[in-house]
Amino acid sequence: QITLGRATKDNQIDVDLALEGPAWKISRKQGVIKLKNNGDFFIANEGRRPIFIDGRPVLGGNKWKLNNNSVVEV
Repeated sequence: QITLGRATKDNQIDVDLALEGPAWKISRKQGVIKLKNNGDFFIANEGRRPIFIDGRPVLGGNKWKLNNNSVVEV
């Protein structure tokens, strides 16, 4: 699994979105990408703001299957 979000000294994550610019709207743990046993990738939104997958909003507490070439916007 890969965690996306905003790293702090007390919160280590795999992909620190704060390195891309101002990140005050990004949760410390915004989302998690997981590989299932059947080979499918899913993203779970663990933040308060939506994550957009191919232009569709995934609200906090929900997950979405990622397809080849899916565009993920945080």
